[in-house]
Formats: sequence, C-alpha cells, structure tokens
Amino acid sequence: MAAKREMGMSPVRLVITGCCGRMGTLLVEEAAKDPARFALVGAVEHAGHPQVGKPLPADPGVTVTDNLASALRGADLIVEFTVPEATLFNARAAAPSGVPMIIGTTGFTPEQLAELRRLSRKIPIFWSPNMSIGIVIVRRTIASLSKLLFDFGVAEKVKAEISEIHHTKKLDKPSGTAKALAQELLKATGWLIRDEEIEAKREGDIVGVHAVTFRAPSENITLMHEATDRRVFAQGALLVAAHFQGLWKKPGFYSMDDFVSAIEKKKGKK
Repeated sequence: MAAKREMGMSPVRLVITGCCGRMGTLLVEEAAKDPARFALVGAVEHAGHPQVGKPLPADPGVTVTDNLASALRGADLIVEFTVPEATLFNARAAAPSGVPMIIGTTGFTPEQLAELRRLSRKIPIFWSPNMSIGIVIVRRTIASLSKLLFDFGVAEKVKAEISEIHHTKKLDKPSGTAKALAQELLKATGWLIRDEEIEAKREGDIVGVHAVTFRAPSENITLMHEATDRRVFAQGALLVAAHFQGLWKKPGFYSMDDFVSAIEKKKGKK
C-alpha cells in the first residue's frame, strides 16, 4: 500500500511515468522547482527505452526504470502523461499497490475509459484531458453565457461552434478538451455538437487553442483559450498533486471539476 504521510509535513513522493517524454520532462523540471512540496522517487519509461538504467537527464539523482512496481515502493502518487495503452497498463499495475494516479493522457476510447473507471474502484484516479485552470474558467463561462442567452430570449437565434488547433504530433482528433467543451455546452443548453462537427486542425508546433463561438444574426461571441507553453499542463497536474491526499483518500474517479469544487469548498470553510 502507498505509504501514509501528513500533508504539509513532508514532500509528496512522486513517480512520473513517461519521464523522458515531452510532458514527462516538464513534470520533472517543474517538480524540481518546489522541493518543499515534491520529491521524485521514481522515473519510469517503457521497456527498451534507451534511457532505462541511466540517470534521468532532468534529475540525475534518479535512475530511469522500466519496472513500475519497484518504483512505486514508498510512493504517494503517480503522475502519468503517456498514451492510452501505456496508461491502462500502468493503472493495472498501480491498482494492487494502492498508489493513486493523476492522469493527463488523452485519446481514450469509451471502452478504455470504462476500464479506468473500474480500476478507480481500487485506487483514487484523477483524470483530466486538460490540466489548465484557464480551461476550467472557459467551461464555467460557457454555462454563465448560455444562461444569459436563454434569460434574454435570444438563444433560439444562436448557433454554437467549437474549434481547436494543435501540433501535428497530437494523435487524437478532436481533442479531449474540445469534447469536454461540447459536453459543457450540452449540459448548459441542450445543444449537441458531435465530434465530427468540431473543427479540428493540426498545424506546426501549436500547443493548443480552443474556441467556442456563439453566432447570432448580427454579432458573434467567442470564448478562446490558448496554451502558449506546455508547462501549463505540468503545473496544473502538480497543483492537483499538491492537494490530492488532502482531498481524496477513498477510491474513485475524479475530474478537474471535482478538484475545483473541493478547493472552493475548502476555501469556503475558512
């Protein structure tokens, strides 16, 4: 089982999977900036990766391993930004150990997400396709704006559209964030935007741009979020990591909405 610790008494002991990848490297670098909060105790890559058995470039004090089970000994939390197949493989390994997971992987099929949910009956699993707090603000603004459109009686004249642009290496299309924005719109208005109706482009090295446009006969309203640096996703994941054990000790499947609501509730008690 994961070692127990009092939050605030010692750093959160992290295992970062995909540690040599683009997001894994950023997670290691960002965690190293705050040693009072985080201690990297495990760095994991897939079998056959050239860095396995060698010091982690971003933190030479840690050796890269392909053995997740051994890396989890003494860990408090796994932070995972990889690909769906690897995430499921790691979640299956983590569940018996009792070590919770923060997952930023995107591109899951409905069946893969269903398996993650089943595994969350054994350990707490937090999953968000976008760790940016800015996207949380956009999602909440969709609900507020939609309410005003209905309150003013103009909603029936409005058409909503969603678009997104990412770098050419991003495999899932449309993005998980765009799908989440579509779900937010459906919840707020009842308007359904199917995946194939989302305008999705892959260009250059664009980190991520998402827009929700409300088109009326004589005016348009656009909510746009642009991630200018991938570090925002690492920073968001580590923000969740810093609060994780203080919020969720029981198994369950948690989201960014759960995180924001829990923080708001916690702040409201003060």
